Amino acid sequence: MKHLFDIQAEPGFANGLVSAMRKDKDILDLEVIRSGSGHVYGAVTSARCTVCREVARSNCFLASVSVAPKDHAKWTVLGSGDSFRELTGALDRRKIPFEVTLSKTLEDKELLTARQEQILTIAFERGYFEFPKKLGLSELASLTGVRTSTLAEILRRGQKKILGEYLARRSLLHEDV
Repeated sequence: MKHLFDIQAEPGFANGLVSAMRKDKDILDLEVIRSGSGHVYGAVTSARCTVCREVARSNCFLASVSVAPKDHAKWTVLGSGDSFRELTGALDRRKIPFEVTLSKTLEDKELLTARQEQILTIAFERGYFEFPKKLGLSELASLTGVRTSTLAEILRRGQKKILGEYLARRSLLHEDV
């Protein structure tokens, strides 16, 4: 089975974990990318991984795994209610200990209005968010044909939605499953 992974751990521990993965006889292939933020991303092909196999069988998706103290791992698993129940049942039957600490219903809706997306895209592409700005609010207002006060409100509301979604996802990625 081939899986994507995101390991979030202290650099020394993450390096040790990657070294152990390279030595593991059940791992057939390993691709690793290290980021500057302490994450180790990659893809692993394994001959056997009971939890990974059960995630795949249940039609769930493994979004991330982070290593926690005392030999625990925090898994973020995405799936429908039925597939998630199937996964937890399979883990119970295999006597694999786990604890669900958060269960959320994900909504499939547009984050931004079409106008917010259009204006934020133009602002981003033209350098409005750079430091120093390549384009000011007045120039952006002229470019988009929107009054400065209205444009400021559209930008603020769009940024608030994006930041709120980002922070919500960050908290979701750090929850145990």
